[in-house]
Amino acid sequence: MKMIKLIAVLPIIMVEIVFALVEMVIACIAGLLSIIRVWFFKEYDYRNWLKRDLVDCESILELGCGANSPILQIGYGPKTDAVDIWQPYVDMHNRASNYNRCHQSDILALDIPTEYYDAVVICDVLEHLEKDEVFRSNLLEKIEKVAIKKVILFTPNGFIENDEVDGDPFQAHLSAWEPEDYTGRGYKVVGATGFRWLFGKSSRPKYHPYSVCRIIGMISKPIVFNKPAWARHSYAVKKVN
Repeated sequence: MKMIKLIAVLPIIMVEIVFALVEMVIACIAGLLSIIRVWFFKEYDYRNWLKRDLVDCESILELGCGANSPILQIGYGPKTDAVDIWQPYVDMHNRASNYNRCHQSDILALDIPTEYYDAVVICDVLEHLEKDEVFRSNLLEKIEKVAIKKVILFTPNGFIENDEVDGDPFQAHLSAWEPEDYTGRGYKVVGATGFRWLFGKSSRPKYHPYSVCRIIGMISKPIVFNKPAWARHSYAVKKVN
C-alpha cells in the first residue's frame, strides 16, 4: 500500500523538483546579468566619482551623514569628520568608530572656521531642509568658505516624497532642487542614477514590472550623465580658492 502511494505522488514530486531547478537556473541567470550590468556601468556609479574627487583630500567634513553614507561605502570614514542632527546615528557611528569624529548638530547653525577642511561633502541632505532656510542661513556660502579644495553635493532632482526611516523624524523631504541651483553657483554638474521619471517615493520604481524599471534606470546612466536635468540625482562639484 505504501509503495502504491509513493508511486502515485512520485510524478508530483518530480514536477516540483523540475520547477525548483528551473527557478534556480533563472535566479542564477538574473544574478549573473545583474553583476554584468553593475560591472559594465561601474564608471557611472557616483560613489566612484566621489572616491576619485576626494582622493587628494586628507581632511573631509560630511554634513548629514545619516546611517550609511557614501563616504563610509568608499572607505573614507577615517579621514572624515561627520555631523548629523539625529543623535542615534551619531551614537552608532561613535560606537563603531566609523569616522574620525562624529557629532550631533543642526548643519544650518554650524560655525566652522574658514579653510578648515580640504573638502565638504553633502549627500542626500539638502532635500531634507527647507530651501528658504538654506538660503537664509547662507549654508552654501559657509561651506564654500570652509573648504580648501572643493565642495561636493549629491541631491535628488525635483521633489520626491520620502518615508521615515529608523524612527528619524528628519527623514522627510521638504524641498526640491534642480541642476541650475548649482550651476548658477559655479558647480560642475552631471546626472546620476538614471532617468528621474522612473522612480518615485523613497526612490522606489514607479511602474511594473519594477525589475524592468531598475534595468532601464541602470542602462540610462550614461545618457543622463551629460543631461543632469533628466537624471534622478545631480552630482555637483565646485573647486574653491
